[in-house]
Amino acid sequence: MAVLRVLFVFTARKRGLIDAAARGDAPDTLLFGFNHVGRHGIAPTLHEPEYGALGRLAARQVGRFGPDALQLRTLRRFGGHDAVFLTGAWPLLLAARAIPRLRRPKLVWLNMTLTNLLRRGGWRAALVSAAVRCADAIVCVAEFQRRFLHERLGIAYERLPLVLSGTDARFYDPARAAAPRGASTDPSVLAAGRDPGRDYATLAAAVAAPPALRARIVCSPRNVAGIDLPANVEARFDVPQTALRDEYSAARAVAVPTLGDESTAGSDCSGTLVLLDALAMRRPAAIAARSSVGDYVTPGEHALTYRAGDAVDLRRQLDAAL
Repeated sequence: MAVLRVLFVFTARKRGLIDAAARGDAPDTLLFGFNHVGRHGIAPTLHEPEYGALGRLAARQVGRFGPDALQLRTLRRFGGHDAVFLTGAWPLLLAARAIPRLRRPKLVWLNMTLTNLLRRGGWRAALVSAAVRCADAIVCVAEFQRRFLHERLGIAYERLPLVLSGTDARFYDPARAAAPRGASTDPSVLAAGRDPGRDYATLAAAVAAPPALRARIVCSPRNVAGIDLPANVEARFDVPQTALRDEYSAARAVAVPTLGDESTAGSDCSGTLVLLDALAMRRPAAIAARSSVGDYVTPGEHALTYRAGDAVDLRRQLDAAL
């Protein structure tokens, strides 16, 4: 069987994650299969950004366009590959048109944020719309993403394969968890995630209602900036993945509070990965009702859902989970 040569273009550094996942110190979810495809007749090659001091300075000067634009230098590595798997760097889709068709590898784009990005509009959305039309396939992680791209950009469903996200169940194994360190008391409710689509203000209101529930949020400082957390809510910032696994194990239930479908903040399917991690850790979970949730669980059977932004409904579901 011929070996398929695939270049994985990551827009964030992954070598540390590859090593940590191999040691069992981190889940491999965000490698998007890189460390598994070898057993399926695929020879993967890795590219990750190497900016250097000047590159980082240039990226900051041009804002969000910077990291994507700097990846254009990856184009010279396309030769000798049958396919290129892109997790970002959309300018490469346009630039690849300069490669003669017979020498151009197939371009596969992983769609995590296209719906929200295109709905925001503006010049960036216009450029991305043109770029993704150049992809040979756009891998979607929820059915609503396929429908949106088909209706918005006229892309045929055959070019929009549905590949659901997964979790690393070998890492998120309750038997591997320990008691959390650096935390005051075990919480009744855990919430985790750094995506901008999180809604920790609604969670804080839900658990503050009497009788108050102890809750812990594992996130980045920006996620709770401007939120007046009550005394029964503790925040931990940017903890290692092994510590997060311990947090899941210590909690009695997991809340996945996100903004609703009408929001364009964060990823298209904000909260999905945390939901899967929680279920792998055998913890009951309550997540905001979004279009993507039904692709992964049956609400009321595998997880509970609440109306996004409704603290009373979230508290009702958390009480049911507990």
